[in-house]
Amino acid sequence: MHRIFTIAGLIFAVIGTTLPQLSFGADAPAPAKKSITQQDLDKAKPAATVDIDIKQLRLIFGGEEGSGVLHFKGKDYPFTVKGVSLGGVGFSEVEGHGVVHYLNKVEDFPGTYTSIGIGAALVHGAGKSSYQNGKGVVFSLKSKQSGLALNLGIQAGEFAFKK
Repeated sequence: MHRIFTIAGLIFAVIGTTLPQLSFGADAPAPAKKSITQQDLDKAKPAATVDIDIKQLRLIFGGEEGSGVLHFKGKDYPFTVKGVSLGGVGFSEVEGHGVVHYLNKVEDFPGTYTSIGIGAALVHGAGKSSYQNGKGVVFSLKSKQSGLALNLGIQAGEFAFKK
């Protein structure tokens, strides 16, 4: 069984390193390019910050559920997230903080976000990923993880404000 997890991890690592740099949809309002690079994000002024807590369970396919707070223009907006993932194994609890770019109005934050990320936790670990929705909002998240997990893959999550 250990070999299966090792082989699956290597396959996803090879796929992840051969995929092009994180590429986003052409309908993103900013910048005018078809893809947003890390250099674009480094040049852009953050519009907001986000704090998030998520629980993830993965066995090649997986799911995640959590909550967070968007800090935008002096106000806090609590939200929930439910998602799916492809790639990785294990269970982890993720606590993250990130910066949000290209958010002009709070109504543009909710929606489906996609990401390609890498992270690992053996009791405690770290991860880094970027997410974008169909309205061009991008947030980059640095996270601390606890549990036993290896995350190598693609994630999609539905973000919705709490009512």
